[in-house]
Amino acid sequence: MDIKAEVNKAVEYTKNKNYNAAKKIYLNILDNDENNAVILSMLGLLYLKMCRFKRAEQCLKKSYAIKPLPTTVEGLGLVYFYLNDEYKAMDYFEQIIDKTNNFEVFDKYIKILTEKQNYKFAYELSVKSHKMFPLKPEPLSNLVYSCINVGRLDDAYSYGVQLVKTFPKFGDGWIKFGIVNEVLCNNREVAGACYKKALALGEKFAANYNLSINASQNRDYKKAIYYLKKVYDLSNDKGAMNFSMASNYFKQRKFKKGYSYYINKNTKFEKNNIIYTLKRKWDGKTYKNETLLAFCDQGVGDCIMFLRYVPFLTKKFKKIKLLLRKPIQSLFARALKDYPNVEIVLLSEKLPRYDKSVILSDLPYYLKMWLDDIPYSEGYLSADDNLVKKYKEITDTDKYKIGICWEAGGVGLRDLLYRTLRVNMFEPFFNVEGTQFYSFQVKPTMDEYKNYKNLVDLGSGFGDFDDTAAALKNMDLLITVDTSVAHLAGALGVKTFMLLPYVTDWRWFDNDKKTEWYDSVEIFKQKSQTDWESVFEKVTGEIKKLVNKN
Repeated sequence: MDIKAEVNKAVEYTKNKNYNAAKKIYLNILDNDENNAVILSMLGLLYLKMCRFKRAEQCLKKSYAIKPLPTTVEGLGLVYFYLNDEYKAMDYFEQIIDKTNNFEVFDKYIKILTEKQNYKFAYELSVKSHKMFPLKPEPLSNLVYSCINVGRLDDAYSYGVQLVKTFPKFGDGWIKFGIVNEVLCNNREVAGACYKKALALGEKFAANYNLSINASQNRDYKKAIYYLKKVYDLSNDKGAMNFSMASNYFKQRKFKKGYSYYINKNTKFEKNNIIYTLKRKWDGKTYKNETLLAFCDQGVGDCIMFLRYVPFLTKKFKKIKLLLRKPIQSLFARALKDYPNVEIVLLSEKLPRYDKSVILSDLPYYLKMWLDDIPYSEGYLSADDNLVKKYKEITDTDKYKIGICWEAGGVGLRDLLYRTLRVNMFEPFFNVEGTQFYSFQVKPTMDEYKNYKNLVDLGSGFGDFDDTAAALKNMDLLITVDTSVAHLAGALGVKTFMLLPYVTDWRWFDNDKKTEWYDSVEIFKQKSQTDWESVFEKVTGEIKKLVNKN
């Protein structure tokens, strides 16, 4: 058999999309030489083209074990990307990214890095990819999005203009330009027009999804749900879709309906999360001789918010094991000290024994406690007395003491941009006589806060949330964006002014003054997406009133 001639035939068949003929040739060769790494790799890459990913994985893994050829490494990275195993895909992409000139490897690796919020590396690869493939629209599209994520906003806009002018029929380009207009220019009308343009060009899923977000930002939640339903069945990430559906129902104050989606919110990108190892899901019934494992999922703010429901579990189970992370361990243990059948368990690789399991943020659904039944809004956490004394000495002053938080973490680009402010926006507060301000920001992105003499940095000294809680109990007032510190202050009963953007997280239900979750929290919210000035003017006036009363 002339192997070279046969391979050339197979390559020609592949070019002409006659994949079965090409496959037959490779299999014939392997019948005589089953450990030929090159042919195994070529067959694996052929299966990849045919979207037969498991077959591709088998061939490429066998080839890799014999000899890790560059094309084999590329192929394995792509196979695992399409199999939604992002961690394995990353392992192979990392091996090859400095050597490859395969456009698809760059494109898929950048997508994974963006999902994992490794924005800096995604930006670096986007720059490199655009230089290597200047005639392709995808690298420029990735570059636009990466520029937004790393804060290169002027570059994002200029690249966005270049993208839609150079590739006007590239649907994803209009999606990215729509996002640029939405988050950078605060122009939701133009953004919506861009998404509709993308839809006309065949970008059915991304266009409808972003049109849903656009409608939600305009507080047209029914239309937002309409767009989501159009693409619900097309999504390979039902968890993300369910979360979006739930959010839009919650914002209409349809708590029960929202939760019917919310309990299925976990996404494919959380595969290695402990959530996916939990078994025997609780059904809401009473099991007085069994142990319930309740996992504190999501961020610290969510854990604090949903902790209030744990006491209602104590009469339904013999024992509750509350699985959580160390920074909130002693804070939660103190809150639950009067419930002897609740045990705090730190998150580790090995789970404790249990009979039933539940996700903490799903408790309202299983307890059937809806919007009118939200319990314990008057403060259900307490601080450590010794730490409170420590921070009393640190913050000893006759002035009116105000803590501030200006940055918020977020799981997505929009969350981060809408909820985070610059510390220089707080300057009107700093100028109010008789005040002393304290930063509760841990590891702020920028160090501008160091320029203000009336701002003492407490956050850099916090070891865990016990420190934060003790410091908060020494404040007369907290002024914060939507972040975990807002939840902590509310659960402690500390007077709080929360600064909310026009587009808020679902849990605030579009409220603009008070929240059902915490009695001590007062909301100050934008009336339009571009107007923070009036919010800060109003808060400054309120600070002056409080200082004069003090």
